[in-house]
This record gives sequence, structure tokens and C-alpha cells, in this order.
Amino acid sequence: MSTKEEWAEGLRQHVKKRFQDDPIPERKSLTSMQEMQCRILGGHLLGWLDNWGPSLIQERNVYAGLRAPSEPVQDKEPVILFIMDDPGLVAARQIIRDTSGRLIYARPDHVREYTEAFPDEDYLFHCVLESWFEKEVGHPDKELCEKYHLDPQVKIGTHHDCSIMGPLFARGALHLWSFTDDDFTMVEEAYQTWVS
Repeated sequence: MSTKEEWAEGLRQHVKKRFQDDPIPERKSLTSMQEMQCRILGGHLLGWLDNWGPSLIQERNVYAGLRAPSEPVQDKEPVILFIMDDPGLVAARQIIRDTSGRLIYARPDHVREYTEAFPDEDYLFHCVLESWFEKEVGHPDKELCEKYHLDPQVKIGTHHDCSIMGPLFARGALHLWSFTDDDFTMVEEAYQTWVS
């Protein structure tokens, strides 16, 4: 694929086909835990779109201007891939009404399948926001209860958040959340971070 438009359209068609085979669930079918995660991930997506996402893309464009003339040129208006699991996809579907433009949401396996066949390893055409809850949501151990003054009956979950702007340009964090049957609270924002 030679242009951003061709690459993006190919990805859109691949994702559309995969969603036909395995659709995004309806919001009303989410469990109470998934609904809470949907609200968190939706808020995170809105924050990324309104605040730190555009500044990361601007930083990406500054770095692109510093590259040697012999290096490939990153597009200044990259396709933005939101890679999420079902609760995040339910939120993304409500937030992003038009997927014919620069914004595409997909499951991790959709993107992996497509980029294996049509790589963009230098991120010339795209950038990524990964946002999902790690699969294991369980009760905190004694150490976490003591450190964060948690009730041992709450459940805890880890939100994975990573923005990838290029091969050596990523910002990521893990956020710790606690859940009861009908409420959620951030326990610690960015308890683990990485930068490249």
C-alpha cells in the first residue's frame, strides 16, 4: 500500500468485516463491571481526543521535522487507531460517529492481523491509543489493602493506557481502580509508567 488513504481504507474494510463476524456488543448487554469500565474508558478516550492526544501528535510532528532527509516522512495528520476491548469499543462507537475519517477503533487482533499483512512499522501513516482493562479483576491482596487502605471485599482492576506515535515514541501507564457492585474509584493514577 503506497498512501495513507489506501492503507487506512484497507484497515477500515478489514475492521468492518471483523465486526460483521463478531459485532461490538450493545451497551445494554454489558455486565455491571463492563458498564463501569465502559464509562472509564469512554472518559479516557474523550480526554485523549480533547487534551493529550493532539499535543502528542504535535510533538510527533516536531520530531518528524528533525529527521534526516533520507528517512521516511511521517504524515502530519496520521490515522488514529483506538485499540480497545469490548467495553472501550462500546464507548468509542458512541463517541466516534464517523469512522470514514482519521479515527478508527478496533480490537487488538484486528489491528495485528492487518499490520502483519500491511505493515506500517515506521508509523508513517498512523498512531495508536491502546486503552483497556487487564482481564483479571479480583480482590486486592493484603499488601494492596494496607498500601491503599482498601476494603478486602472490593475488586481491583488495572487500566492499560499507551499512546504510540512512532517506533521510538510511546507514552504509557497503568492505572489502578477499585470496584464495588455499583461504583468505581481511581486508587492510583499511573502507578506504573513508561516512556520511549
